[in-house]
Amino acid sequence: MSKLIALARTFARTIAGSFVAAAACCFAAPHGEAAPSIVYILADDLGWKDVGFHRGTIPTPHLDRLAREGAVLNALYAQPHSSQTHAAVMTGRYPMRYGFQTMSIVPANTFGLPKDERTLAEALKEAGYATAYIGHWRLGHARQEFWPTRRGFDHFFGSLSPQGQAASARAGAPQWRRDESTFPFKRGNDATDLLAKEAVRVVERHDKRRPLFMMLSLPVPASGEAPAQLSAQFRDVSDPARRGYAAAVAAMDRAVGEVVASLERAAMADQTLIVFHSDNGGSVPTRLPTGDGDTADVAADNGDFRGGKGSLYEGGVRVASVMRWPGRIRPETIVPQFLHVTDLTATVLQAAEAKTSSQKPLDGSDILPLIAGGQASPRKQMLINVEDFRGAVRVGDWKLILHAALPPKVELFNIGRDPEEAENVAAKYPDRAREMMTTLTEYAYDMAPSLYVEELVSVESDRRPIVWRQNPTLR
Repeated sequence: MSKLIALARTFARTIAGSFVAAAACCFAAPHGEAAPSIVYILADDLGWKDVGFHRGTIPTPHLDRLAREGAVLNALYAQPHSSQTHAAVMTGRYPMRYGFQTMSIVPANTFGLPKDERTLAEALKEAGYATAYIGHWRLGHARQEFWPTRRGFDHFFGSLSPQGQAASARAGAPQWRRDESTFPFKRGNDATDLLAKEAVRVVERHDKRRPLFMMLSLPVPASGEAPAQLSAQFRDVSDPARRGYAAAVAAMDRAVGEVVASLERAAMADQTLIVFHSDNGGSVPTRLPTGDGDTADVAADNGDFRGGKGSLYEGGVRVASVMRWPGRIRPETIVPQFLHVTDLTATVLQAAEAKTSSQKPLDGSDILPLIAGGQASPRKQMLINVEDFRGAVRVGDWKLILHAALPPKVELFNIGRDPEEAENVAAKYPDRAREMMTTLTEYAYDMAPSLYVEELVSVESDRRPIVWRQNPTLR
């Protein structure tokens, strides 16, 4: 009798699973329909808890709407620094594979994303997309071959370097451009508003006979800049750093709303996949690995997560993210599985039915079957980052961080039980720590030399690091 009951239960589960899968297939749009337009929005140093859909205190109504109408990716990982994340998104490959694993590009740097890395824009342009990049480029400015208009984008408007016009004289070239012509950006202009208007202009002028791929890289909330009327909404916030940051988050959210509204006016919203996430965690007091550009102000709120921008802890790499694609992604979907930004690249390429490079495999996988169809996640492990003096990897619920410079330290956390990374259990589970060290070391053997470090040591510079990182504390 017990065997019959067990067989009946197995049969019932099989039927139920088939019904769920069939329902998911019915909800998804049929294969072979017109390729979607894609709008990919990146925020700068947004705190995990500084959005309404994570119960933050700063109102973000437009992002909250995207969250209600789409999916919240609750465990999306980016890189510790901006240029690294931009590179990972643009290539679908871990930054350490081509020397982008250390820090971000600054105006004095001369390196850029290597030309032999195929970009997302190049693949989508080849698939018939019109392509536009609005905002901070962050992937190379010193030579024209690094510029977005030479890397697959038909149109560019924004700054080649995040420091923009203020750093132009020191960098030796104007940083703000429309396509390849200098744009006279003046100090005091609202950069966020300027970029949002350009993104709206791109949508309004788009020829809908072709799908559109537009990336919008916003300078907020990291810049702390916002129009006066938005700043006035937060006059009751006592801390000036937090007050300016909150206004900048509001400016970011308003820009998102303006872009979504333009898609609706153009009757494109229902055929557009929108992706939004921060380029790294919010800035909190942090000693950066190279000892330069350390963060002192308390502005962002990463919730219970440890660390912030520049850190390998959750607060530095786990980012707020939403995706919306009407008819393909169910409203109010929550995705708890851990994912990497390279997975988003692979998903966009698959949605567009674009070809990937056969010579350089992607490090991400298409996650739409997970998000829209409830299938198992294709990701079982993930490199968070690896560079000369530190590295981190996640395998299932386990995360290992290696501080390799003297004094060395290995930290092991069970993120499923301890997302705050409060208890280092490396001594308690030495076999698991060794196994994950082996995984991290294997990635390290594939690591290309850091272009940032190579440039530091190849020229005399007052930017040479004094210390590479803050020594780990004993626990």
